[in-house]
Amino acid sequence: MRGTRTKRATMGIRAKLLSAFALPVVFVIFLGIISYWQTADSLQSLYKSSTMQILERTADYLELMMLRVETTGYDISQDKDLVSYFGQDTDAGLAYDDVNDKLKRMLGTDEYIENGYFVAVNGAEHISTNPEISFGADAYERFEVSMDYAEVMARNRKVWIGESEFLGGYRPAAELYENRRLTLVRRVDNILTGENVGFLILEVRKNVTEELLDSIDLGNNSTVVLTAQDNTEIASAECYPSVKKSIITASDAYQQMQQGVDKSGAFNWNDGETAYWMCYYYIGDIGNSIIGLIPYATMMEQADGIRINTIIIVVVLSVIMAALATLFALNISKNIKNIMQGVGEAAKGDLTVEVQTGSRDEFSVLCGGINDMITAMRGLITEVSIGAGAVDQAVSRVGAVNTDVSDMTQGLSSAISEIQSGAEFQEEGARNCLGNMGDLADKIISVVDNTREIQKIANDVRQLVGSGIGMMDELNRISDTTGENLKAIITDLENLGKEIADINQIILVITEVSDQTNLLSLNASIEAARAGEAGKGFAVVASEVRNLADQSLKAADQIQRIINEVQGRSDAVLAHAEKTKVILEGQRHAVGSAVDAFRDMDGHMEHLTENIDGIAVQTCAISNAKDNTLNAVQSISSAIGQNTSAAVQVGDSIRRQSEQVGELDRCAINLRKVLKQLKNAISIFKI
Repeated sequence: MRGTRTKRATMGIRAKLLSAFALPVVFVIFLGIISYWQTADSLQSLYKSSTMQILERTADYLELMMLRVETTGYDISQDKDLVSYFGQDTDAGLAYDDVNDKLKRMLGTDEYIENGYFVAVNGAEHISTNPEISFGADAYERFEVSMDYAEVMARNRKVWIGESEFLGGYRPAAELYENRRLTLVRRVDNILTGENVGFLILEVRKNVTEELLDSIDLGNNSTVVLTAQDNTEIASAECYPSVKKSIITASDAYQQMQQGVDKSGAFNWNDGETAYWMCYYYIGDIGNSIIGLIPYATMMEQADGIRINTIIIVVVLSVIMAALATLFALNISKNIKNIMQGVGEAAKGDLTVEVQTGSRDEFSVLCGGINDMITAMRGLITEVSIGAGAVDQAVSRVGAVNTDVSDMTQGLSSAISEIQSGAEFQEEGARNCLGNMGDLADKIISVVDNTREIQKIANDVRQLVGSGIGMMDELNRISDTTGENLKAIITDLENLGKEIADINQIILVITEVSDQTNLLSLNASIEAARAGEAGKGFAVVASEVRNLADQSLKAADQIQRIINEVQGRSDAVLAHAEKTKVILEGQRHAVGSAVDAFRDMDGHMEHLTENIDGIAVQTCAISNAKDNTLNAVQSISSAIGQNTSAAVQVGDSIRRQSEQVGELDRCAINLRKVLKQLKNAISIFKI
């Protein structure tokens, strides 16, 4: 049963330590989750902020480029020769080649413009700087029915488009995305007459937009799209599958963006397969915009690394915590097992046991205290055993003396009976004194001899009584010594109780310190959590401090339970000592009663001796005065009467002495019973 209890206690400690060590792991998991989400939010915010900055710089660059192109288009639309020629001003004297060459020269100086076109309203001649495209006489009619014409007329003067339907009709077998290049369409009017003379079409160099869009890296699977006022998208060719002409312009997010009045903004968008964060920045006039599409998975890549690192840390920390908890549990269980084994042996009575532990911690201090207690109990039991032995010897001596006194009393009683018989015989002889004088002389001699024998017996009895009184005094002194030793034992046990109380106070202080440490650790963990990454290390330290505080608190609880058990056993020993004290008090009273009885006996024996001395003197006088016997018959008769009365008194004294000897014998028997109980109580201890 003891082994089962120890095993259960070990499993309980291990489970508690695992729970305690699992707590910081749980906190680390929570901290990892919180850090993950905070980092994810921070990374997303940083990603979004940096993306908006990139789009802003790109938008500024594109706005500057478009402004340069618009400036060139404006300069061309204000060129007097061009307006005069296509306005059919014959007075200007200009030829088509002159106007064509001049337009090419004006466009040749612009680094952003690749091709330029002029579609005249009147006349069959049009201008194209692109050698792959040449206009026929019906160019204006074809332009007039295209979306290019509708867009520019809707905006009165100019429009930026991404895919020219008019020019697409002149290109050879183009792919869906090849016609997509940023194009400015501008209406050219005669300033003087206000008449529309034609439309200027300027194509931005394709490599300018392609290189610009390719240079913007917003992360894996991210897309940068340039939209024009005709809702056409311009992006890298790989962004457009063969069956798909647009990415986002047909989406609700784009429609929401178009309805807004802010120069920049962002939306969440899901194309049915992937969740995106869509951000935009307007370029110049409303309708031209740069848009970035970033998958949320891309923004979470760095946060996913933190999550993986957190998982690895949690796994490693869990393994370390489990190993430490198992190690601590085994160490604590081993120490408790050693202590319980030593205390169990001491509880069985083996006070030679010494509790040992290999740890140099509170268990070592506890083992030292238990060993000191066992040593004190061993000294106590030794002193009690020695005192019990001395009392046993004294009781044995009292019993022997009491037996001798009893035998002597019986002999004395017989002698007194003989004296009474002799006195009666003397009375009878006194009546026959005259006739039996010879026989009287013999009887007187016999009386003298008997008186001497009685005197000797009385002296022996007095010596025995004096010896009995001395033995009773010795027994009383031994009882006093035993009582003093028992008082010292009780005092030591009370002091031990006070020391245990002091230990309890120390344990309370340890518990309070552990609670305060737990509170400080919790505050430190909170402050570390507020500090974020900078407080990670401090959070780990706070967690370790909290673990140590919990270990101290549990160790204090274990010490408290052991101290309570020790105090319980000490109280039991104190109760036994109190009972022994009561028994010794009864013994002291019994010994006092025996001493009083012996003193009373000594007084009676002294009186008896005096009477016997008187008898001896009288019998001697009778022996010496045989010749005067007849004259002193009356005196002898009177003396014999006195002797008879004295013999009766001596007989009464002897009977009382016999009764007192019996009482002393009963006290000795009771004292032996008490000693037997005391020996049985201390016999279980091995010292």
